[in-house]
Amino acid sequence: MSRRPRAAARRSRADRRTWGLAYLFVAPTVLLTVVFSIVPLVMLGWRSLHKGNVFGTSLRFVGLRNYKDMLAEGGGRTLGVTAEYTVAFVLLTMLLGLGLALLLNARVPGTRRLRAPFIIPLVVPAVATALIWSNLFAPRFGLVNRLLSGLGLDEVDFMSRPGPALAMVVLFGTWQFFGQNVILYLAALKTLPQDVMEAASVDGAGGWQRFRHMQWPMLRRNTLLILVVTTLTGLQTFTQIYVLTSGGPDGATRTALYYVYDDGFAKFDAGRADAMGMLLFLISLVVTGLQIAMLGRRDDRA
Repeated sequence: MSRRPRAAARRSRADRRTWGLAYLFVAPTVLLTVVFSIVPLVMLGWRSLHKGNVFGTSLRFVGLRNYKDMLAEGGGRTLGVTAEYTVAFVLLTMLLGLGLALLLNARVPGTRRLRAPFIIPLVVPAVATALIWSNLFAPRFGLVNRLLSGLGLDEVDFMSRPGPALAMVVLFGTWQFFGQNVILYLAALKTLPQDVMEAASVDGAGGWQRFRHMQWPMLRRNTLLILVVTTLTGLQTFTQIYVLTSGGPDGATRTALYYVYDDGFAKFDAGRADAMGMLLFLISLVVTGLQIAMLGRRDDRA
């Protein structure tokens, strides 16, 4: 009778040691997450309810006044521009990424040499590539306008017209990041069961039928990851706006993060900048949650 309590006590001590080691290994990650993510987020929310300078001195509580002032001083339009940019950016990068990944996975002759150009924009500094693009789209001497003139078309001033400026920024962002989606989709395609694909080909299924009924359903989980990452990248765009257009012309390319920079470090209005930053975080959280929920429901139906 005495052996059972002793065995149970030994198992209990072993379990405690196991859980203790588990908590010990997880502790650094939890600590870093709290210090560099949760604490700054709480401070951002607290500062968005106060007026003061960027250094956090002379703060006074104003409630939701910063949010009201931010929306009244162009914040609403900025969120609209951010939404337009993000939707176009997500659609282009995901469609191009998936299409080129399918092309590379099909082992078409000559496509192996195209892998390097997709990766180069990811490793080259964004500022350097943005400066190159600004010269390409320059009003009079840029390569794009010279090509338009050579074709007998009118030149386009991409820097001073709202529509072309936003389109230029979207194209630059797509060129810079779609290679990431090519890599992610190609890695996902390599994990699909090749014997099933070969059996479908033997049975007479064409490329579109294999993609629609076999590859695409098995890529839904990977598409969720790519959709979330791409959406967050679009919502947080800043570098290309800062280098190419500085938010212009007339605020046509002024995204949320550029608004935070402009109000916080150029106009020294930390209250409105913090309010925009907090609102952008909440929007990112809601959009990501909706994407996960929608794709989860589709998986349940499937």
